[in-house]
Amino acid sequence: MKRLEAHMIRPIKTFMEDGLGLSMIAEEFSAGYGRADLVGAYLSDENHFFRKENGLKGVTIDNYRLVETLMALRLDVNVSYEQLLRKVGVAESTLQKSILPRLVNLGLVEHNRGKSARLLYSLPSPADHIVAVEAKQARWRDAILQARRYTFFADYTYIAVWNGKARLVDKSLLYRHRLGLIGVEVNSAEILIEAPKRNPRIPQMNRYCAEFLYSLWLQA
Repeated sequence: MKRLEAHMIRPIKTFMEDGLGLSMIAEEFSAGYGRADLVGAYLSDENHFFRKENGLKGVTIDNYRLVETLMALRLDVNVSYEQLLRKVGVAESTLQKSILPRLVNLGLVEHNRGKSARLLYSLPSPADHIVAVEAKQARWRDAILQARRYTFFADYTYIAVWNGKARLVDKSLLYRHRLGLIGVEVNSAEILIEAPKRNPRIPQMNRYCAEFLYSLWLQA
């Protein structure tokens, strides 16, 4: 049987679940910097219980603009529209009529219409860390190019290739860009080079991915 790139996804996904112990995994996640083949998160029980204990069970913020606004607010401090608009890439009308009312409905924000908003809960991220994987049959240079973009939102980023092609990968490029390497067989996958943990370059995108995966976990 001819090996296709699509055949790589199942063994990688199984390894992410069983080998890396990730709580939730999704395929084809788009974060505005390309589409990652696989993303996964280790979801924190502590943060889940925090939401439950504070009457926020089932609350997710799986919309990037909501996340961006939430992270621009401060606990029990009124933040003016002017301050928010410097940090959030939306029009003032969208902020007033759409984003803030949605956060109010979720019970997270108090909105002084026309003036300011303040955060009622310092809601922790539901994920301890995010892992992203870009899979290519042999085009490892393309995989590195794409995987570099996932460092905007992921804590750990890997490229994955068939095991028979892994020896061709330029390891110095992986080290330079702080990426890991996964070798794939038809029914299994394994880490050949560990990805170092790095702070995501855009924390808001990391949080958006975490909330997205948490929402899938709640639905499962």
